[in-house]
Amino acid sequence: MSPLRALFRSRRLLLASLLLAVSLGLLGAGVGGLLLTRGDDDPKLINVGVPGPIGTASVATPPPSNSPVTRIIIEKIGIDAPVVTMGVDEDGTPQVPDNPYDVVWYNWSTPPGHGSNAVFAGHFDWTVNQQPVTGVFYYLTKLIPGDIIEVSLEDGTSYKYKVTGNFAILDGDPQGMALMDDTPSDMVTLITCGGVWTPSPNPPHYGSYDYRQFVRAELIGGEPPPQPGEGQIGEPGQEDSPG
Repeated sequence: MSPLRALFRSRRLLLASLLLAVSLGLLGAGVGGLLLTRGDDDPKLINVGVPGPIGTASVATPPPSNSPVTRIIIEKIGIDAPVVTMGVDEDGTPQVPDNPYDVVWYNWSTPPGHGSNAVFAGHFDWTVNQQPVTGVFYYLTKLIPGDIIEVSLEDGTSYKYKVTGNFAILDGDPQGMALMDDTPSDMVTLITCGGVWTPSPNPPHYGSYDYRQFVRAELIGGEPPPQPGEGQIGEPGQEDSPG
């Protein structure tokens, strides 16, 4: 087997293991799915738009930055959340946030602004002190094509993405793995759980959801990091004097 083929196979296996982990309910936070009361305002599965890209005209975007991803902002659904970088543990198991509030960017995917697919995931629900709470991506299904997602980096760089599609994919469908793979242009993919919760007596998650919700968005712009001295107030005595 050639080194290139081996690398491709290794990547596909990693993506497959991630999808399996998501399928086991790692983003559903176990018994939260049993306890949250469903009402008219609760998320429903949705399928709108296209996986993208949709051929957005060339726009000015910040240059690629190697600074860590720090926040994701989606004003429409009230998200301004910290982002943590994760990968897989020593056993090859994909890591997930240990609370309902963080979003994870997977370091096996492409960093935002580097021309391919940056994959993020967040919990749908959770339990805190044995009480159910909504997770950071609980209202992800409310996003439709045209909505804006902003990703911020530690150095002040920001990238803006426009939603192209929002898809509910049945647990275990290979299409879910395909949506986590590389793309020919700069995009983000957001993932959470959805659908019907099926309880299980087996730890650690005690059940799983039957669908995964995938939001896809393409890069449309952003802001570079501030330059040294930008926005700073000058030293006393350095103000411009009137002519």
